[in-house]
This record gives sequence, structure tokens and C-alpha cells, in this order.
Amino acid sequence: MTRRSRGDICASLALVDEKLIRLQQKDDKFQVMQSHLISCLSALDTERQSLEVERNELEAERRALEAEKGPINWLPTELLMAIFIAAAELDLSISSGRPELNISHTCAKWRSTALATPRLWARVLLHGFQNPGRRLGKVYLERSQQAPLEIEYRSLPKTMVSPECSQISSLLTNTKCHFIRLETLSLYTASATALIYLLPYLNGHSQRMPRLRSLTLGITTANPTFQEAGAFLDRENNTIDMLNARGSPEDAAESTSRLLHLKLVQVPLLGLPISLIANLRSLEVSYAPRKRNFSPRNYYLFRMSALCAFLSLTPLLEELILNDTIPYFDVALSSQNTAVGGAGAQITRQAVRVDYLKSIDWTYPSASDIPRLLSLINAPELEKLDLCVEGAAPHPYPSVPSPADDVANFPALRDLALQCDGGDATTSALRKLLVPALKKVEFASFDTAAPDAHPVLPTFPRLESVFRDPRLLNLTHLTLSRYNVSSEPGRVEALLGYMPVLTSLTLEACSGLRSLLGGLQETLGGASDGAAVGARSRRGVKVCPRLDTLSFWDCQDVDCASLRGAVLARNRCPPECGAGDTTTCTPCAAPIPNGETELVTRALPGEIVGGGQTTKEVLPRKIKPLRKLRRPAPELGQAANAGGEATSTVASTVIETQEAFQPACISFVRVKNCSLMGKDEVLALRDLGVVDVIWVGSG
Repeated sequence: MTRRSRGDICASLALVDEKLIRLQQKDDKFQVMQSHLISCLSALDTERQSLEVERNELEAERRALEAEKGPINWLPTELLMAIFIAAAELDLSISSGRPELNISHTCAKWRSTALATPRLWARVLLHGFQNPGRRLGKVYLERSQQAPLEIEYRSLPKTMVSPECSQISSLLTNTKCHFIRLETLSLYTASATALIYLLPYLNGHSQRMPRLRSLTLGITTANPTFQEAGAFLDRENNTIDMLNARGSPEDAAESTSRLLHLKLVQVPLLGLPISLIANLRSLEVSYAPRKRNFSPRNYYLFRMSALCAFLSLTPLLEELILNDTIPYFDVALSSQNTAVGGAGAQITRQAVRVDYLKSIDWTYPSASDIPRLLSLINAPELEKLDLCVEGAAPHPYPSVPSPADDVANFPALRDLALQCDGGDATTSALRKLLVPALKKVEFASFDTAAPDAHPVLPTFPRLESVFRDPRLLNLTHLTLSRYNVSSEPGRVEALLGYMPVLTSLTLEACSGLRSLLGGLQETLGGASDGAAVGARSRRGVKVCPRLDTLSFWDCQDVDCASLRGAVLARNRCPPECGAGDTTTCTPCAAPIPNGETELVTRALPGEIVGGGQTTKEVLPRKIKPLRKLRRPAPELGQAANAGGEATSTVASTVIETQEAFQPACISFVRVKNCSLMGKDEVLALRDLGVVDVIWVGSG
């Protein structure tokens, strides 16, 4: 092998060094390029981030613009809060979802608004006290902050007594720190034993629940036993014994309780502290009637003596509601005819006076129980009475017989509603009530026939059979529902003749209305006693001269001819005015602003109303006054009023005669789902002077 020379080696080294130098130069260029690329990437990343921020801002602006399309988002936040609260209060059931959660999950704005509204979370509804309900209740309590609190608890179905008591105890323990702001509390349990855990809190209500305004306690099990909850029964018995011995306790008068509404379902009426119920305004109770072989041991029996005792302890009560409740009448109204002493003596007492009671609503009593209960309640300011009477059913348990003279007098009663099966209940439920100031009366019958049977409407009885005193001299509104109006001669006049100031007549699903409208068409005739020449005849109506409103709902036998005749009899101008001439007749007055109807009359041209001219009139059939009851000898000063009463009677006769010959115009007609009354025929009543006509369907 030939050895390379030193020069060749040096030349090769120089060539390699030159290549290394070129490679280094390329590497330097790559480094520069890499640095440039890195800076470019950094700039691009910064640009990308700025673009992302701008994109988010534009998307938020776009969403805001889209949201502005909805009118709900035009509202200010304060009004939106009020709407959320109202929406949550409308839905009171858990089964349909929790509206507060649905609202907070709608959008970001609504969520922030909902979370900033403590009142929205102040209503805590619980079914049992187990997870997740326990955690959700804790969330509601935290979000409600210091807002007035409402708690409603219902036991889970088919819960045993021991687990239910454990859940109630846990509920009260975990929420007692919030009771200081509790305003409404509702507890529905399956057993009476579970409610025992609440008694310590109710006993110390002034410190533990100072703001409590509404309390509902209910037992969902039918005919519950109080074997392990005897504290309720013992307290009621002790309270009744104490009232019989000493009267009203002093702590009731000095109570600072704010409780205004109390609802009890199968819970002993007097099982609560007296100081808690002292300022009550509304009481609602529900006690299902017991069986005839009922034994009171370890079970609760709703007694009339307990109700009277409760009313004596709540002098400020304004509303009494009895739902599906018939008390056991262990007491009766004391009277001169009541036996005293002896083995057969009755337990009697005076009627309990409740000065502020305004309304009584009673569902499903028997007709004979109504005068028994009402005679034991002296409510001089009672204004509304709503009764739904059960048919002729056997009484659930025997009771003390009531005296024959247990008449209840309600001088301030204005509104009366009676629902029954249309049988004897209509004529027996109100026979022992004196209601001289009635303004609104509603009679309704409900169908007791089989579903596939054709219903037969009961005939509305004579008023003499319904009321103790049928003269309804102040009645302005009458409603009949599901009744047949008798077509016997004189029955319509006998019905409406007792209502001289009636202004509104409403008929719903009634029959026999042709005879009723025929009675409204009956007119009176007479002649003036002025000059012999030019004597003119007068025309009046026999019944209800102030009637101005007629309403028909689902009445299938009334036709437009009968209705038109009734309207024509009252809206027709006198013959002297000429057909269609409205310039010489006094126009009908419009309703006055306070909602009542002004007295509407029509006078002939030049006629002096109330004097100056005398007339000979053919008056309607005179309804004789009822025979007066026997009374003790008149006291001193009563004889002086005899002359005034006679003068008042004469004046009333003159006014009645004047109104009969100057009847009000029919101004309002309502027709709905009446098959024989077409739209065009009904609307044509406007040509007869009817101001307001409404027609909705023809059945």
C-alpha cells in the first residue's frame, strides 16, 4: 500500500475544515431561523389568544342580543325576582318538579337572579327526611338566608311508625335553628305518635317559633289511634274541664302568639297550647265520620263540646271551615223547654259568642245537623254561609237530641250558598235560620244518579218551605243550579214575589225556564185619575221591578222567544212615546262605580213621581205577611213604636207600587251553551235596549 504524503494529508484536512465551517454556518442560519420561527409562533399564539378573547366577547354580545328578543328579558331584575317568586308560589306540589330549580337552570342570568332572591328558596317541601331530600333541604335553608320560612313535610307512603318518628325527630333537630324565622309549618304524618315530637316546640312557641302565622297538622291514616299519643287527648279533656270549672284562662288574653291560620286533619282540636291559638283568625278542620260501632278509647272523636270550647278560646276568629266533618253532638242549646236534672236530662249550654266570625264553610253535613251546630254559635257579624249538604245518609253515631226551638239568628248574613241532592235537604236545612239581611243566595243540586242514568232535575220548592221567613226583602242576586222551575200557575210569582229588590238572576243547567220567563213577562195595567180627557194607561210588572241582569248557562229548554218577551215587557216604551222613540223616555241608568246597581226607573213625560197625581192600578197578587209568633207582653216603650211601624208600612207600599209601574230596563244578558238560543237572535236584544249582551256557544 502506497503511503500518503504529508501534503495530501494537509490538503484533506483543509477540505474537511472547510466543510465543517460551512456546516457551522448552516447551523447558525438554522438557529437564527429557529429563533425567528419561535418568535413568530409566540406572536401567532398571542394573536390566537386575543382572537379567542374577542370571539368570546362577540359571542356573549350575540347571546345578549338574542336574549333581548324575549320580552321577559326587558324587565328589570327586581321585577324578574317578583315573577320568579310568584311562579314558585303557584306550584305547591313536589310531583310536578321544583320551580326554583327549574328557574335557576334556565340560563346564567336567571340563575344569578334566582340565587340573589332569598324568598325564592324560603319554601322547603320535603317527602321524608332522607337523602337526597335532606341535602336538598339544607341547600334551600342556606339559600333562603334570613327570609321568612315555610316548611312542608309529608311522610313517605307505607312508612312504619318507628322510621317515621326517627325522620320527624331528625327533621326538627336539623331545622330548629331556623325556627326563629318560621312563618308557615305543615306536617302530614301517617301516625299520631310522630306528632308528639312537635309538642315541645309548640309549648315554647313564644321563644322557639315567635313568627309562626300558619300551622297545619294532619294524619293521613284513616281512623288513627292515639294509644301512644295520649297527650293530645288528655290536653283536650283537661281544657274542657277547666273551661267548665273556671271559664277562659288568663294566659289566653295575654298571649302574644302570631298564629292566624290553623288547619287540623284528624288531630284533636284542643290538643294544642291555649296561648298558641288565642289570636287565631281562621280555623279549618277535617274529621271523617266514624262508624256506628265506634269506641272512643284510644281514638279521637270530634265533639261539639270541644268545638264550642275552642270557639270560646278564639274570640277573634273570622273564618270557620269544616271539611267532610260531622261532630258528635254531646251538647244541645239550653232553652226553657229543656229538661233539667233527672236520669233523662240533656247536657245543655248557652250558645258561644264569636263577635268577629264572618264566614262558615261546611261540607257534607246532614240537613238535621245544620241547625244543631249553628244554634250553638252566636255570630252577630256572620256575613257568609256556604253549605254542601249530604243526602239522606245514616248518622255515623247517636247524639244528644236538639230542642225544638234551636233557631239560629244571623242578622248580618249577606251571602248564602246551599248545595244538596235536591230532596228534603233543600226544605229542611235552612228552616231554623233567621236571615233577614240576605243579599246573595245560591241554590245548587248535585246529581246522585248512576253515571249511565238520565238525570232528573228536582223541582225547586216554595220559599215558604225553604226559609223560616221567606220574605227576602234585601235580596239582589239569586242563582239556581240544576233545578226545575215548576210550571204550576202562580209558582213563579210566589217565588220571585218575595224578592222585590232582585237585580240579578242566574240560572245554570235548569229546566222549566219558559214558565219563569213567562212570569217575568206578566204586566200590570192601570189608568190615571187626572183629567177625564187624555187619561193615559200605565204598564208595570208584577215581580222584580229592579231586575236588570239575566244569565243562562247550559239551559237547554229556554228559547229566544221567551227571553225576548221578558226583555220586551221591561224595556218597552209606553204607547205615548211612539214606536222606536227614545227621546221622550227616561233612559236606563248605567251601573254606578261602586259595583252596585243604581235604582232604574222610567217615568212618563210630565208625570210627577211620588206625588201630585194619583193612579188607579191593578196591583199584583198580595202576598200576605206571615203570622207573628207569640211574644211576651210588650215592654215599656214598645207601644210608642206602633205608629212609626204603621207609617213605614204605608210608605213601603207606595214605593213598591211606584217601582212596579216604573221597572228597570234589562241591561245585561249572558247566554252560554243554550242549544235553543242562536247567536244572532241573542245579539238582537241590543235593539230592545239591552246594553251588554254576551253569547258563548249554543251547546
